[in-house]
Amino acid sequence: MKIEKNMFIKIGLSVIALFLMIYYWKNISAGVRTFIAVANPLIIGCMIAYILNIIMKFYEKILFEKCKSERVLKFKRTISILLSFGSVVIIFILIARLIIPELKSSIEVLVSSIPPFIDHMVNLLNSNPNIQNLLPKDITNFNMDMINWKEIIDNGFKWFTSGAGTVIEYVTGFFSVVFNFVVGLIFAIYILGGKEKLSNQFTRLINTYTSPKISERTFYVLRVIDQSFHNFIVGQCTEALILGTLCTVGMFILKFPYALMVGVLIGCTALIPIAGAYIGAIVGFIMIFTVSPTKAMLFLVFIVVLQQLENQFIYPKVVGSSIGLPGMWVFAAVMIGGGLFGIQGIIFGIPTISVVYQLLKKDLNKREGMNTSLESEQLSI
Repeated sequence: MKIEKNMFIKIGLSVIALFLMIYYWKNISAGVRTFIAVANPLIIGCMIAYILNIIMKFYEKILFEKCKSERVLKFKRTISILLSFGSVVIIFILIARLIIPELKSSIEVLVSSIPPFIDHMVNLLNSNPNIQNLLPKDITNFNMDMINWKEIIDNGFKWFTSGAGTVIEYVTGFFSVVFNFVVGLIFAIYILGGKEKLSNQFTRLINTYTSPKISERTFYVLRVIDQSFHNFIVGQCTEALILGTLCTVGMFILKFPYALMVGVLIGCTALIPIAGAYIGAIVGFIMIFTVSPTKAMLFLVFIVVLQQLENQFIYPKVVGSSIGLPGMWVFAAVMIGGGLFGIQGIIFGIPTISVVYQLLKKDLNKREGMNTSLESEQLSI
């Protein structure tokens, strides 16, 4: 087999690049982290724009596809952007108005039930000598005068002063998140308003500075990425709606309290793949517990059964089929992504694995087809 001179050059450059990357890994990783921190508002803006673009294209299709008035079409993009933002804001407001008041009342009931519970435990302790014998004598002879209030106040003051820096860091972090979100929102509006122009500029850039073969492969990979993430977002929202509806109907049938509110909450948290519904189930358990501890335990059993059915049948069919990824790989993507990168890994792991799966699948089919054709030629010879 003849090996070209360019092949040795490519191998040599690859080895040198790998060596430099390993040797200067700390500097490279620090530079990447700095770049991400600086570009974080723009990254957030791109994510917001990508999600809102799905809603915006829906409005443009149903409202302006058959419209022929140039005066109306002139404001098509502005109207669609406003409708997209308005739809998301209205959904958040409705969910907040449905969940927050009930959650607040449940917390108030739970807090108000703590003092009677403590009194009940104290009476039980005083009335049962067997329990008193198991506990230290200092507890049974406890008196409020025994508390050293000065020491408690001094320790509390020391904790507050030592933790002031941490509090400032949390406050600074909160305002940083708000600032990044606002800047990202503004950047998303610019992207949505001129997405055709940006797409045209990027296409010209790739076609001008790369060969036709590389540009073709680049656009194919980008199409696969776009299709996988688009289908994942739509499928995840569909799955969350199905799970929230099933939870609400099941809770109504079983006569659990807060059925509608808990169903909406679990539907919202189900946007986090696989494990999201359990987060909503914890809040639902606390709320139902304030009404009936027995029903709260039955609610946990109901959620576990529902989540198992959802993981085994609904999620792989709805999300897995929409992104062309088998159910086994959906589960593996969630486990690996969550283990490596936490919540971000859980959310982005599935579409990322889907992209790799689709690219490998096409390349494998292409190579197998080439090998089959070569074998047939050899047999014919």
